[in-house]
Amino acid sequence: MQIHSIHLKNIKSHRELDLDFSPGINVLSGPNGVGKSTIFEAIGYAMFGVDARDFVGNIDRFVTIGAKRGDIAVVFVIGEERYRVSRTVGTPAKWLLAREVGGEFEVEEHKDIGETEGRLKELLGLEGARPLAEQFKLVIGPFQHEFLGPFVIKQPTRRRDKFDEILGIDSWRKTFSETNGLLKAIQNKVEVLQGTIGPMQDQVAALPEKRELHKVARKELSATEASWEKQQQTLKELEVRLADSDQREQGIKEFGVEVDKLKERIGNGKEKIGSQKTLVAAAEKAKQILADNRAGKDAYEKAGQQLTELRDQVKKQRQLEQELAELKTAVSRLDGRLKAEQAGIAQTDEELEAVEKGLAEKRQSCVVDEAVAGLAARLPAIREAISTVQKQLGQLEGRRVGLEEGEEKLAEGICPFFQEPCLNIADKPPGDVFSDKFEGLDQERQRLQVELQKLKANEVEANTASERVKANEIQLRDLTEQEKSLTQRRLANKERVLVLETLRKEHTAAQQNVATKQKELEAFGQLQADIERIEAEQKRYQGARDLFVANQEQAGQLAGLQDAQRTFEELLQSLQRELADKEQALAEASREYDAGQHQALKSQKDTLRQEVGALGQKVAGLKVDVERLAGEIDTLKLLEQEIASKREQVRSYGEKEDLVKFLRNRVFRNVSTSLSERFREEISQRANRIYRIIAEVDEELAWGEDYRIVLRDMVDGGLRERYDDQLSGGQTMSAVVALRLAMLQTIGARIAFFDEPTSNLDVTRRENLAHAFRAIDVGKEEVTEHWYDQLFLVSHDVAFTEVTDQIVSLDQERGGASS
Repeated sequence: MQIHSIHLKNIKSHRELDLDFSPGINVLSGPNGVGKSTIFEAIGYAMFGVDARDFVGNIDRFVTIGAKRGDIAVVFVIGEERYRVSRTVGTPAKWLLAREVGGEFEVEEHKDIGETEGRLKELLGLEGARPLAEQFKLVIGPFQHEFLGPFVIKQPTRRRDKFDEILGIDSWRKTFSETNGLLKAIQNKVEVLQGTIGPMQDQVAALPEKRELHKVARKELSATEASWEKQQQTLKELEVRLADSDQREQGIKEFGVEVDKLKERIGNGKEKIGSQKTLVAAAEKAKQILADNRAGKDAYEKAGQQLTELRDQVKKQRQLEQELAELKTAVSRLDGRLKAEQAGIAQTDEELEAVEKGLAEKRQSCVVDEAVAGLAARLPAIREAISTVQKQLGQLEGRRVGLEEGEEKLAEGICPFFQEPCLNIADKPPGDVFSDKFEGLDQERQRLQVELQKLKANEVEANTASERVKANEIQLRDLTEQEKSLTQRRLANKERVLVLETLRKEHTAAQQNVATKQKELEAFGQLQADIERIEAEQKRYQGARDLFVANQEQAGQLAGLQDAQRTFEELLQSLQRELADKEQALAEASREYDAGQHQALKSQKDTLRQEVGALGQKVAGLKVDVERLAGEIDTLKLLEQEIASKREQVRSYGEKEDLVKFLRNRVFRNVSTSLSERFREEISQRANRIYRIIAEVDEELAWGEDYRIVLRDMVDGGLRERYDDQLSGGQTMSAVVALRLAMLQTIGARIAFFDEPTSNLDVTRRENLAHAFRAIDVGKEEVTEHWYDQLFLVSHDVAFTEVTDQIVSLDQERGGASS
């Protein structure tokens, strides 16, 4: 198995990185902070499924700052097959395994990440119950300080548990510990069951007694129910007889009540007839008073009608006075408006005349001189002439450049086209021919430049004149707008004059209305005197009118009162006849009723009710006792069944307890210890050979009980054993590296990762460690057989440059790598 290459995108400090690896030993070098350990983390994340939070705590920190997701792809080779495993960091998270087919990678179909992990275990040769991520974190790829941690744990139990977990044998010890709780739970369950059986047996012992009590209670209930039914029948017969006596007694009482009511009504009727006669007499007197005062009442009402008419006239008078006041107010308001409007119109006329005069003066000042206007009109022609002169100057310059090139080429008198003596200058030197032409060009150029200066001066003057003409045009347009506004204001002022004329008409009409209203008010001059005269006449007839009104209602009731009196007298006679009939019926009912016999029947009924009630209560109580005893008997029967069930449970739990004790004492306790001894013995043998190469001393390395590091040597002819807490930092690190290499071989790992394995080692040990790695790589027998396909190391140590198969240098500035 070989990791061929890795691709990182947006992973921590690596924006985009591609690395290729060789078989054997690969060393990653570079300055601190360049991201060497990130390569190991990325391989663990993609190939072994390690959670990114195990490296950085917060998964967002595993992605490059500013990026939302990262990508890792690792290509590895198994035999002749090439595979690519890729995993994303962020959302959505994908973990894909692809196999190369025909030069392209095809993704394998897996239902979930569990199936993907299982496939990777199969390919990497790491199949087993332990997840890939744990194998990487514990043995294959831990950082050196993390792997060193378990060796320096002081507590033996904690150190043993940690290495059992690393070696994958902790499940037996955990099972032994966890089954102790199961054993105690079973024993506790048996104790609880046995504790509950005793009290339940005490309760069941009362079952025969309860059955005898239930039988006696049922017999007594039957006898009591027979007596109760007999007494109930006697009570019913007595109640029938008593009901007849009650009915007769009730009839006598009802007759007595009716007689008393009739007597009371007859007395009330007599009083009512007396009162009615008094009311009839008073009504007849009131009727006479009405006849005596009718004339005075009519005179009073006539005077009142006249006063009403006069008061209506007063209302009209007040209405006219109010309208007159409003008209006078309107006249006053119109006076003020007329004066204000006249003044405003006059003032506006003056302002408009002043504005018109000012506009005329401004328009006169805006007249442009004909010479200035003519100069402004020439501006386009001047600019056209300037352009023409400039173009001629450009052409002259081009001709001069051409002559200069020709002069250079004909300096020797040779034609540049035919490469033979030029016949055009056969009779004179080349310099004389070109001198005349250059002189002509210079004279023409000087003339054009003088002409151009004059044209530019004319352009400045014409441009100034044009700007002045434009400014005057703008000012004239503004003056035109102001004149339009002035015309509108004149029209508005004329409209105000028309409004003023309308106001004058309204003012005249209002004054005429004031005069009309004043004339109408003169007709109401005697109104108050007429009112006072009629009021005095009404007061003279006030007494007669009051007497008439006071007795009018009573006199109107006379006929009704007389009819009511006749009705009352007829009703009284009817009541007297009814009273005589009721008194006769009462006498007959009294003769048929015996009060003593009635009272005796009531006493007998009360006695029988008490006896029946007592018997009923006794029956109810006996029923309750019978039901209670039946329920207690049923409950005790259930307790008998429950006791039998619990005894069966105690027997079953006893069998389970024996089985758990057997497994704990014969299986779980011994398996972990046996496996630990076998692993430590095998690892110690391999680690000892590696350690001797690294340390170059005559010391034996052993992995002792509770996984303690032990170094054995001979001192003064005797065996000396030193444990991990007695060793130097270099000795401890050498032993740890040797043990880890041996452990990797034991668990069957084909690749491994070491982060700064030479820390705490001196120069000699660092060099020896490098040679030990190479010795393992080539499979020297004195060290160990070759067991790995690739080793990856992060190191700054030059000792590895001689033994490595490839050094990958990471560049911090470029974020890239070189081999």
